[in-house]
Amino acid sequence: MPPAARARLWSRLRDAREPKPARHRRPVWLMVAASAAALALAVFFWSAPSARSLGGLELAQATPDLRVREDAAGVEIQMGEAALVDDARGLALRNLGPLVVRREPSGVRLVRGRAEFSVERRKPGASPVVVLVSGGAIEVMGTRFTVEEREAGGAVTLHEGAILFRRLTGEVVQLRPGQTLGWPVAEPAEPARRELASPEPEPPQPLATPSPVVASSRPPAAAGRAPSVEEILRELEVLRGRHEFEQAARYLEAAMRKQPAATRERLSFELGSLLTYQLEDAQRACAHWARHERQFQRGRYAEAVQRARETLSCQARDGETGR
Repeated sequence: MPPAARARLWSRLRDAREPKPARHRRPVWLMVAASAAALALAVFFWSAPSARSLGGLELAQATPDLRVREDAAGVEIQMGEAALVDDARGLALRNLGPLVVRREPSGVRLVRGRAEFSVERRKPGASPVVVLVSGGAIEVMGTRFTVEEREAGGAVTLHEGAILFRRLTGEVVQLRPGQTLGWPVAEPAEPARRELASPEPEPPQPLATPSPVVASSRPPAAAGRAPSVEEILRELEVLRGRHEFEQAARYLEAAMRKQPAATRERLSFELGSLLTYQLEDAQRACAHWARHERQFQRGRYAEAVQRARETLSCQARDGETGR
């Protein structure tokens, strides 16, 4: 039998074995179709992203005045303060003013603004967490640091732990606690990094002079009002970038007296970090952390405070003092 004829025969046999749908069954098929549509809608709404998710980042905390929007550039925080978490990477960030941040396949990119990052300590052999900026990539194995991205460049200040900064040229620079690195930069010399780390002065009342050569090491005094948290932290980064750690500690101690309780917790934590990681003054640091824990019980920095106390062996020191 010719192949064409065999094909026609098998086609007819197949059609004969398959019963034609009866007219009275049409409502059943309609019901099945309706059920399938309902199931598809249920799956869609079940898999829809949670309202607490912003651009793939979980909104863990937010102030009542938070104003945020999402677009092609990323998540833009226009007002208020928020804590965003990337659970898959073990990364959390808190904005320090308006910013734009975007989650990318290779890491989290700070497009614009200033934020404090905290990364869980990575296991040995694990890949680092990557924070992308215009000048390169910050590779993190577990630490706390602040990043600022401006139109003409930016800077990163390491508070604790260790990070690697991989420039666009491929050069890798390792930072230690208290160091600040800016971009773009022509030479990797320390003076150049310090100068780039200094924020641009604000015309009404500059907090820092751009050039560290002529700038006074004393923090500016507030004129008629207590400085805001953003102003205090900005000046703190300038002093850290110049390695004026003792001056920074005195500045924080004075600034804390003029701030409300909610703000004092943040400044107290920064002061403890200075004493622990930059000044490495175990006696003063342990005493400060003890006061901090008494004043801010179950505070939002409790885990970081505990890590600092373990680094300093404060418990053993407290035992020796009590003898």
